[in-house]
Amino acid sequence: MFLKYLIDVVELTGQADTPFLAQAISSWRLAPIYDFGVSLEETWTPLQRQNVLDFLEKACARLATRESIPTEEIGSWAFTGGERVFHRGLKEVRTAPVIELGEAFIALLRHELPEPPPGEAWFFTHEGRSSIRMNPSWNGRWGIGAALDGKPLFKDGKLLPVDS
Repeated sequence: MFLKYLIDVVELTGQADTPFLAQAISSWRLAPIYDFGVSLEETWTPLQRQNVLDFLEKACARLATRESIPTEEIGSWAFTGGERVFHRGLKEVRTAPVIELGEAFIALLRHELPEPPPGEAWFFTHEGRSSIRMNPSWNGRWGIGAALDGKPLFKDGKLLPVDS
């Protein structure tokens, strides 16, 4: 749900066709359908990062105008290839946990997201943020980054750059 609002905010600015945003939006459209991580690139310039932070804040503000969103409305949103999100029997989705996810993206980009408890990872659902215990062999990274370098994602409460 958050990504739909984020994409809407970017598209309203008229900047969605800039190369870095077009690439990001492409991955953001796939993430809810294929259940893989959201791309917040370490390669973005400071200006690009600030633009994304502004978009994230605006998406949170737009969501905050509503207490909840009926699943009928959510089911009408088309993502890549006309795919739609199914909300497993919920009648509505409260926006507060969705905003919490957006705020976590903001904290992550600002290097302010706290580390999860040892041996755990942050986990976001329609009920909000919690943590889940990870397999002891988990290296702190998700997705392709985890498979490629095996380096931790956090150190001293800070997001590590990809090359650290």
